[in-house]
Amino acid sequence: MVAAASRHAEGDSPAERQPLADGKSADFSHPVLPKGTSAWSYAYDERVLAKISDYNALARPDLRLNYFFQYAGSLAFDKRKREARLSYDSEKISSEYAKGLPSGTLIMPIVGARTDKGEFDGWTDEEYRAAALSVAVAIGTDDRAAGVQIDIEPFSESHLPFYRHLRRELNARGKSTTMFVGPKNETLMTEIFESCDLVILSGHDLDGENPGVENYRRLLTKAVARVQKLASKTGGKFMVGILAAASWGEYEYSVDAGGRNRTETGTRQEDYVRTALDVRKHYHDDPEFLGIALWQLSRSKDGDAPVKATKHTKFPDYIRPGGGLNDRRALLRVPSEFARRSGAILPNETNQLP
Repeated sequence: MVAAASRHAEGDSPAERQPLADGKSADFSHPVLPKGTSAWSYAYDERVLAKISDYNALARPDLRLNYFFQYAGSLAFDKRKREARLSYDSEKISSEYAKGLPSGTLIMPIVGARTDKGEFDGWTDEEYRAAALSVAVAIGTDDRAAGVQIDIEPFSESHLPFYRHLRRELNARGKSTTMFVGPKNETLMTEIFESCDLVILSGHDLDGENPGVENYRRLLTKAVARVQKLASKTGGKFMVGILAAASWGEYEYSVDAGGRNRTETGTRQEDYVRTALDVRKHYHDDPEFLGIALWQLSRSKDGDAPVKATKHTKFPDYIRPGGGLNDRRALLRVPSEFARRSGAILPNETNQLP
């Protein structure tokens, strides 16, 4: 476990703490990123990791789960001192995920933060650089991490210097950075592409809750087309995040605090998944589009079943009874559907994972 302020990383040698990139120079060339499927995970589960190997054995190379984003750290910001404190658990990489994932998987640990009160806004360029360096040192010295996904919410344009410095520092160490963002205007989206190696475009932050399948198709088609154009212009890479097992209930029902007023929408989550896959197939051959990002592949707890939902949230981490992730055959239901509809399963192979 690493816990360090941004001015230096405790336990690292003075040489390791020094910036490798000249802040005034151009970006280093970033590592080559292959096409593939990616997935988020927020809880370690051996069965989920085993199913990834099962899926990869049947999928085409460009559709395999080649990227894995797992929660491994967080940033806390001191607005008065203008310091960022990083907590990063490298053991989640080396002792758990790296041993269970297929060989060659690009592990991109997630480092998250909340800035609801503007704690990270309006810092100087040097202060953003110091914060970026603390993350770069931790990721750069973790041999099993191929890069990092920063999840600072809510997103703020003022944070872009931090992302640019982080990219330079990690590229200098042979590693990559990713950003998860919703659709933005062309000017801002161009800056985002110039600030990271891989953009994960949110395919579910488009128009509130349960926008309707056809409206969802229209919005996603428009967003992906704009991002593809800008990726081509900037030389960037992107993936499209779609809802998977973490949110079967997101468009299927809503519930008030205390579990009251549960309302069924009459929509099946699979309809949105199929729509997202239909949209992405038009970009399969574009070099800028790397693939789909699935949210998520972790198993939910039995107590979080939809029939027991008591939280007031429009993005519930719940599963449908009788067919969710506690069902062994459904552990990779969405990737299996993705494989079938994308031609990943060979003709002589079964359409169902064991």
